[in-house]
Amino acid sequence: MNMKTKKLTSDWIHFDVYQTAAARGDARILLQNQVSLSVLANSSHWEHIYAIAKSASIPFPRGMTYFGNAGDQIQEIVGNYATLRWWMEAEGLVIAEPVVYFGTLVPFDFFAGELVSSRWIQNRLSRADLIGIAQQLDAQSFELKQCLQPSQWKPIAEYNQKFSRNPIRTFQEAASNKKFTRSVRRRLYLARERYTKCIQQSDH
Repeated sequence: MNMKTKKLTSDWIHFDVYQTAAARGDARILLQNQVSLSVLANSSHWEHIYAIAKSASIPFPRGMTYFGNAGDQIQEIVGNYATLRWWMEAEGLVIAEPVVYFGTLVPFDFFAGELVSSRWIQNRLSRADLIGIAQQLDAQSFELKQCLQPSQWKPIAEYNQKFSRNPIRTFQEAASNKKFTRSVRRRLYLARERYTKCIQQSDH
């Protein structure tokens, strides 16, 4: 994969470069592949993707409209599903859960681990990226209490008991609070470690 292709696919956090390579797919087909189409208002996300893949030239008169790079539009749709990934095989586009090497990961480690890995610079996560990832975790309805480890949740629980009128309930709230930023970081770093380990095991 050349540098231009790497730069483009790095923005598609659900795009699976490993499955693409293993299946001898070619991500270059997505470069400069523009789409401009409309789909029926009541159609599903999968019908949207099918329409994008076909690059329909005659738009429907009403409904959702997609305009831009084909890969960007597919990523926007698949991004609504935390555990789904998409890749290119020699026969074409595939969307599925990559259970081959991610089957041992819980959904949180799968989703958060990949997000952190994609933004990992100089062995750390910037504050801006930390907040951004926290927002995405909340958007996917990951519950703070359920996802943090007991030792990480304990100080937040104590805070919530003391300040019951203004409790910390979401990842964004915890990541934005200086008292709990470290706890969120530790959990995200653990997710990255587990995710990376799965990637490394799949390469052998």
